[in-house]
Amino acid sequence: MKLYWHPVSLMPWRVRIALAEKGLDYEEVVIDLPGGASHQPDFLALNPFGQVPVLEDDGRAFAESTAILEYLEETHPRPALMPVPATARANVRQLMCWSNGPWMLSWKRWVAPASMGFPDSPEVRARGREELGQHLTVLAARLDQSPWLADDYSLADICYAPLVMIGDRVGLSAEISALPSVAGWLDRLRERPAIQAAMGPLLG
Repeated sequence: MKLYWHPVSLMPWRVRIALAEKGLDYEEVVIDLPGGASHQPDFLALNPFGQVPVLEDDGRAFAESTAILEYLEETHPRPALMPVPATARANVRQLMCWSNGPWMLSWKRWVAPASMGFPDSPEVRARGREELGQHLTVLAARLDQSPWLADDYSLADICYAPLVMIGDRVGLSAEISALPSVAGWLDRLRERPAIQAAMGPLLG
């Protein structure tokens, strides 16, 4: 397997975590996003939208981090990162979608509003940060009842792990500290060998 990624992009980190959880070997290819390499013909042949991550396996290339996570789960089902009952699987997928949609919209409003066509103003950025704080309270309500987002450790935790961990480092620490269940969840994540292997220095 070959993983195309760049550290500045949040989404590839979750794929790295899943690969480590599954104990899978892979080759890393760092795409020069700032230099525009993701829009060169060779890379666009792998993902026509020029985004990372892309996972190449057995002659096929797959884009979109959540699709890659599900592919890894289906092709390498042990250790299991999805529950068995259909209702529980839907719950995990719901969380995965929330991490892609509402979280990322608020994140971009906070850190890079112009990238979404928003005015780059203190008010817009403050709104994005407020929305992220509200999102964290949604996670906290689940973590008040369980050590993981969907009862057992799953792809839901893997999807949110890099988002919240990096958020903790770049300005959301006060919001996280105010939610003990979220702070405890981050501590449990940091103790996992796969996350230590995948995220390394970002855990400091």
